[in-house]
Amino acid sequence: MTSLTGGTNSRAQAQSPQAEATQQTVAIRPAADINQVSAAGNIALSSQQVAVLQAEGVVKEVTVKPGDTVKQGDILVVLDATTLERAVERAKLSLAVSQNQLAQLQEPASEADIAAAQASLAASQQNLTELKAGPTPAELEAAQVALAAAQEGYQELVNGYSEAELTQMGAELHKAYLTLQQAQEAYNKIAYRGDVGQTQQAIDLQTATIDYDTAKAAFDIASEPASAADIQTALKSIKDAQVQLEALKATQAEIDSAEAQVMEAEASLATLLDGPSAAELEAAELAIAQSQLDLDEAQANLDQTYLRAPTDGSILTVGVEVGQQATNGLSAVTLADLTNLELPVYVAEVDISKVELDQPVSLKVDALPDQTFSGEVSRIAPTSAADSGVVNYEVTIQLKDLKAEDGVLPGMTAVATTQGDGDENTWLVPSNSLVEFEGDTTLVVMRSGEERRVTVTPGTSQGEWTVVQSAGIAIRRRGCGRGLLVSERG
Repeated sequence: MTSLTGGTNSRAQAQSPQAEATQQTVAIRPAADINQVSAAGNIALSSQQVAVLQAEGVVKEVTVKPGDTVKQGDILVVLDATTLERAVERAKLSLAVSQNQLAQLQEPASEADIAAAQASLAASQQNLTELKAGPTPAELEAAQVALAAAQEGYQELVNGYSEAELTQMGAELHKAYLTLQQAQEAYNKIAYRGDVGQTQQAIDLQTATIDYDTAKAAFDIASEPASAADIQTALKSIKDAQVQLEALKATQAEIDSAEAQVMEAEASLATLLDGPSAAELEAAELAIAQSQLDLDEAQANLDQTYLRAPTDGSILTVGVEVGQQATNGLSAVTLADLTNLELPVYVAEVDISKVELDQPVSLKVDALPDQTFSGEVSRIAPTSAADSGVVNYEVTIQLKDLKAEDGVLPGMTAVATTQGDGDENTWLVPSNSLVEFEGDTTLVVMRSGEERRVTVTPGTSQGEWTVVQSAGIAIRRRGCGRGLLVSERG
């Protein structure tokens, strides 16, 4: 072990034997120790992330619980996605239809398709020709005759029979009655015969009866006015005849429609012969692109029903349960990286100037006394936090190179000590240990029970301590390890 000896006068000459008897040893401190700052606090999470639902629905599955460790992308919560799954299937079908339509456009037309298109065009042209030509004279005359007959029949129903016609019909009825009486009398004369049914008299009676019934029915009908049903039937016959007549005369609208059909048939045939136009192909391709976008959107909506871990970490809280109706934007799971920890401490105003951003820090955790951890200053509060008249500044220390197996957990108490600046050959020694010897400033170092005088270069004084530089002390320090001692007069 190395020690330093010195006198009561910091610039004294060589010591007397009596003074040397009062010497004692004290530890030499590295000059950097004067700038060290220590503070205690409780370890906290540097950050935590909340996994938020991006869809709404019933919670189908929760795959994690507090304390579980997850990797980025792991599934945390699953929502029921029946409706969205159907939307994806519909989008797939729509895309398939669009792709099929493009394939059909690009496929060459078959001979059968061309023949069918040619036949359709011929039929359309024939129809247009007939419409423009109009009906034949025979067709027109037949329609006109049918209309006239219908109108005459209606008029007869409305006007009824004339007096002369009724008189004539009455006379015919009376004549039929007389004929029937004569036939009956002739029949009665031979009615006793067994073969009377085979006789001419029986035949005449039957004929006379029929003629009388017919004449009577005609007279009765002529004597009564026409019924409403008969009149409606007659009117319908007139209307039907008019429709038939008008149908023979093509209207301009019908001709225009026929011309449009011809043009459509021509275009269809041209498409089959020439293939689809650039515009048609582009439209089909755009339809595919739109269907693909719809599918991508539907798939994205479906993917949102799976809540995944945004980063590696440990589960802190789970805010949903199976069967719950969850809403979009709900904070479902909280997780954090337990190796990403920090230590917030409060540093007194007299020491805050010794603390700098990115400054190395060593940490001791109360629960893990045998381990020392490293860190660095990550934040220094720009404003103070006064408590009972004491002015402190919050300083945050980020723990470095921490592993899960180290056992450091949020909430543990720890003490942080900053590492001060200073040359490795710069030391703090008691001011009264410095002695002027042969024109140099020296101090006496004790090593292994032997005193050795070392030349030093004094610097600034810090109260009872003086900063000195000496390669000799540094060499000896490296030779004997930590714990240099200074010998000082008592």
